[in-house]
Amino acid sequence: MNLNVHGTTKMRYFAIVVLLTAQQGISQKTEKEWYEYVMKTGEPCKSNTCGLGDSTCECYLTIEHALTMIYTEQGQQAVHLKIENGKAVRSDSGKEFERSLEETFILADGYKSRIVIAVNGRFPGPTITARENQEVIVHVRNLMHTDSTTIHWHGMHQKSSPWSDGVAFVTQCPISPGQSYTYKFNAKPFGTSFYHAHIGDQRTMGLYGPLIIIPTPYQKVVLPQEGDKVYVAIIQDWNHDDDADALYQKMLLGDFDSSGKPFAETKDPSGAQYSRFKCHSGLINGRGRFYSSSTIHNGVPLERFEVEKNEDYRFRVISAATMYPFRVFVGGHRPIYILASDGFEIDKKEVESFIIHPGERIDFLLNADAKIGTYLLVAETLEEYSLNEYHAAEAIIHYKTADIDLSPKKVTSHTCDSSGITCRVFNCPFIQYPSNENQKCITFNDVISIDPNSNPDEVNSDDVVEMFFNFAFPGDNGNTPGSVNGHQFLPPTVAAYAQPDLVDYNCDACNAYTICECTYAVTIDNDNKDKVYQFVITSIGGGANWSHPVHLHGHSFYVMKMVFATYDSDGQLVPNGGQDTIDIICPDSNKFCSDAKWRNESWTNGKHPDLNWHNPPQKDTIIIPTGGYVVIRFKADNPGVWFFHCHIDLHNTNGMGMIINESPNIQPEVPNNFPKCNSFQNDGKYIS
Repeated sequence: MNLNVHGTTKMRYFAIVVLLTAQQGISQKTEKEWYEYVMKTGEPCKSNTCGLGDSTCECYLTIEHALTMIYTEQGQQAVHLKIENGKAVRSDSGKEFERSLEETFILADGYKSRIVIAVNGRFPGPTITARENQEVIVHVRNLMHTDSTTIHWHGMHQKSSPWSDGVAFVTQCPISPGQSYTYKFNAKPFGTSFYHAHIGDQRTMGLYGPLIIIPTPYQKVVLPQEGDKVYVAIIQDWNHDDDADALYQKMLLGDFDSSGKPFAETKDPSGAQYSRFKCHSGLINGRGRFYSSSTIHNGVPLERFEVEKNEDYRFRVISAATMYPFRVFVGGHRPIYILASDGFEIDKKEVESFIIHPGERIDFLLNADAKIGTYLLVAETLEEYSLNEYHAAEAIIHYKTADIDLSPKKVTSHTCDSSGITCRVFNCPFIQYPSNENQKCITFNDVISIDPNSNPDEVNSDDVVEMFFNFAFPGDNGNTPGSVNGHQFLPPTVAAYAQPDLVDYNCDACNAYTICECTYAVTIDNDNKDKVYQFVITSIGGGANWSHPVHLHGHSFYVMKMVFATYDSDGQLVPNGGQDTIDIICPDSNKFCSDAKWRNESWTNGKHPDLNWHNPPQKDTIIIPTGGYVVIRFKADNPGVWFFHCHIDLHNTNGMGMIINESPNIQPEVPNNFPKCNSFQNDGKYIS
């Protein structure tokens, strides 16, 4: 017996030595070896970080181009894939692959082989999961041959680390091909966020991935927050023909079929316009089915979520979309329950479906109470299009004990009646659906925050600085660029935060009656008093008729009021029914609305009579309805240079953004040896 104990002790000692030796070998990897290691394992972060009790979460991301519908194994010839019976198989032989391998394939909508941007060989990028208040360290390596890049950590406030916000030429110089860059920031606030490219339109090509921050224990939050009952679904609208640069040019100039006939722009159910971006399919976690008609699809294998009967599941839904909002619902299951938006918990709201706009995140709870089987999570674009089309992202929800249908039929749309709450649609960009559809819109006016980090009292002040910002396409004679207050944003040629003295912020050519191009910036809290700011964000005047999801970097804000345009009984926009004819006045005769103000002067300086003071919801991205406005408040307590822009990629690239320069006198200094960049001009002359 003693011998056995002694032998067991020796075995344990040997196992511990082996384990410590293995861990020491892992910890002694070079940076290049770490990049290669995470590429192989599929996990982006070091194994001894990111956990409960760890102070850091350290990860490695490799950015490179890839092709859809191609499988490459190291040292082997590339294999072209085709779709059969809901599976991706070899084109030459029809041979199937193990599911674990097939799940790593980059398929998109399976239409043809198309170039994308992969992160660690995956599309979309891998999920980074950190703990609230950890120091997140992310090393990014750019292996693209011709493109520079940056990564923005959407939702992170970047307190004391504004240089890690990841906006090209605002907070950093782009990462050139072959270069690496390290981001460091505090993981706060908790909730559902994501990372994505912030240069040009690279997000359109797939450079994005989930970023999930788990709250510290014992906070009053809705469970589950992690584990096998939490799923992430990241959505994208997909064009399977063109890369990002071609899509931008087509938005400007038009898109045409082979006969030269232009494709028609689509509209939402209220008649509001969308810009020219042809959506062929929707993707969830990088996969979706292309519908060649309203009912016939190509059977691409979809993302799969496994559920058990009568259990509750949290779905973290992220919109990485280029252009379109999506209406999200679960086939065969009603209702679902909204739990959070942009990471902030809200009082649980029972709805039939919800709409998510580019840049937003919405968490919902699903009770798996249906008959066991195969169902679909569906996200339909909010477009009105031909009856012979169908634009939707889909994923399988499969009850574990049931046989699975790998190629389920399209979900038949819910038929709503007027009797109950199951026809409520959350987060509409309009006030109502057509009356015959019996769907009721629920907006952020109708929800309250229950987030433990929310403190609306901090913005309940009589000493408020109020500013108006109009996100629109004003102009004349064919010159109607995206702009904020008539300023088409011109990115600096240096890293604005690190090199403020080299940025030309001169916008003197701009006024209420002109459209101009310049590096538009507004300075706030110049006297460093943590003032409360009230932004009135509008989409009004002659450049309206589009809704815009607007994202503020460096802050979350309280949604104090959403106000819509005027609609008729069928839910259609009424001509000249915008808020510039009701609550707001635009003094310019051109209706550019670049110098808007309240029609009722008693409302000025934060005195709007109908703001929501009952635990207003907190967000960082909000839809500005066409013809309407949204009032937000936040405290200027985060010194930095923050981008403020429309999160529709093509609108942002076209100039619909600006800089909020917060507390410039006390902004943190950049780290030693922080990369800087310069134009190849000096005082207007080329350097020779």
